[in-house]
Amino acid sequence: MFSIDERFRGLPAHREQVLSLYQSINSPHLAIPGKPAGPAQAFVLGLRGSGGFAVFIYLYLSEAQDCAVYVPGRRAASQEDYQQDEAAALGFVESMGFMMDNANFRGLPAAHQDELLKTLPVFYKDPKLVPGAARSRAEEKRNASTNLGRLLSSF
Repeated sequence: MFSIDERFRGLPAHREQVLSLYQSINSPHLAIPGKPAGPAQAFVLGLRGSGGFAVFIYLYLSEAQDCAVYVPGRRAASQEDYQQDEAAALGFVESMGFMMDNANFRGLPAAHQDELLKTLPVFYKDPKLVPGAARSRAEEKRNASTNLGRLLSSF
């Protein structure tokens, strides 16, 4: 039902377009065809557009600063179709090992919604533009080196 569409690098949206947002609370190691393997974050995003409703799956590979966007095979014409697509998307990412959490986007104050639109990788046109991605990778490597040094010095 969902397939990778290489034309998508992100899903920029306006606050009013977002119907639902689910975010993974873990980062399993994934191997996505044509992408470098590594830890990934998953987002399931429901959007309202001029052509109806659509559910997208966005996988963010933080180490590679890359992504994979899975698109549905159809546009949901009704609320019932949309709910079926959303359930299928959640089942799909959970089968990959992700544990998903409902961000309750529509229930958040407008200021918090705007903050999510500015900080989550799913809303950027290109995963290389995600703020802090390169910095966080460098910090992870530095922390790993420091922890290894501490471990070796304890012997």
